[in-house]
Amino acid sequence: MSKIDPIARAQQMRERGTDPQIPYPGADKPWPGICHKVGHITLSSYTSVVIKRQGPCFICGQIASSRAAAGKRRVKPETAVANIRKADVEPLEPFPGTQERWRCRCNRCDREINVWYSSVVYQGNGACGHCSGSASLDPQEARAEMLLLGLEPLVAYPGVNQPWRSRCLTCRLIVGPSLTNARKTRHKCRYCAQRATDPDTARKIMEGTGLEPLDPFPGGVKAPWRARHIACGQEVTPTLDKVIQRRRAPCIHCAQYGFKPDKPGYLYLLVHPDLAAVKIGICNEETDRVRSHKSNGWALIQQELLPGHLAAKAEDLVLEHWAKLDLPYGASKDDMPQGGWTETVALVDRSIGELLNDYKRAVETCR
Repeated sequence: MSKIDPIARAQQMRERGTDPQIPYPGADKPWPGICHKVGHITLSSYTSVVIKRQGPCFICGQIASSRAAAGKRRVKPETAVANIRKADVEPLEPFPGTQERWRCRCNRCDREINVWYSSVVYQGNGACGHCSGSASLDPQEARAEMLLLGLEPLVAYPGVNQPWRSRCLTCRLIVGPSLTNARKTRHKCRYCAQRATDPDTARKIMEGTGLEPLDPFPGGVKAPWRARHIACGQEVTPTLDKVIQRRRAPCIHCAQYGFKPDKPGYLYLLVHPDLAAVKIGICNEETDRVRSHKSNGWALIQQELLPGHLAAKAEDLVLEHWAKLDLPYGASKDDMPQGGWTETVALVDRSIGELLNDYKRAVETCR
C-alpha cells in the first residue's frame, strides 16, 4: 500500500479549484477550502473532488446548473420573432433575450413600444400599453387622436379608459366613448352606428331628441316626419336626417311648461362645468326651476327679473340667435333628467363671453 502524501493531495484540490485551509483530514471527510472563482467556503471531500471528479464548490455547481437549464430554455431568435408577431407587433431590432425589453412597433396604433417577451408570450399580456390603456398619454396627444377619429372632445381628457364627453363631427350629436373604445369600434358614434333606417331605431332617435312621432316612419332620413315637440306640445315636421344632425332645434318657439307670461319671470343663464355646457331658461318667481337645475350640477351665472311676456321674448331671441348660428345642443336628454336640454349649447362652440353678450343683448332689447 502506497503512503498517503497530504501535500500532494492538497495540490490536487488546488488544481481543481479550491484552496484547502486546514491539514488533510482524511479522504472522505469535509475539507474546508476557499473557491478560486467566487471566494466562497467549500466543504467538499478529497474523494468527491479528485476521485469522483465532482466540483469542489456547491455555489459554483448551482450557478452552472442554472446556466445549463437557462440554455435549454433559451428562445431561438426566429421563434421569438414568430411569437411576438402574433401579438400584432413588428420587431425593430434583433431579439435581445427574455431578460431585456424588445423595441417593436405596434401594428394597431403605429407607435414604437418596448415589449417584455415573457410578459406577452408566457403571461398573455397585451404588447402595447397604448392600445390596452395601461400607458399614460399626454392630454393634447389624446385630444388630437380623438379628433382624427372624428370626435371633438368637449371636456378635459379623463384617461384612456374613462368615458370622454365628445361631439361626433359627422352627426354633431353628443356621445361619450372612451378613447380605448373609440380606437376599437368601427362606428365611433353610437348615433352614426344607428343610421340604419329601420322603424324602431328611427323612432328611438326621434324620442331621444324630445319628439313624439305622430305617423309611422316615412321610410327615408330626408322625408318629412310629422311629430309633436314633447316640451311644448306643438306639431313639427322635421326630417330624421336633420334630427340626427341637430342642425337646429326641433321647435325654437316652444313655450316653457307651466310658465305664466302674465306674471313676472326670471330669465336665467346656467353653466355646467362637467358637461361644459350653458343653458338659457325662464321661470316665474314662485317656482323652484333654478333650484332643480342646481341640484343636477348647474350653476347660476346670470339672472334678470322681467315681466313674464318679456322674459319669454328674451329667451326666444337667444334661442333664435343660437339657431341662426347653427349651434348644436350642448347637453342630451340623458344629461338632464329634469328637462331643458333643448335650450343648451356647448362651451366648445360658443365662449362664456359670447354667451353673456347674447344674454345681455336680449335683455336690453326687451326692456
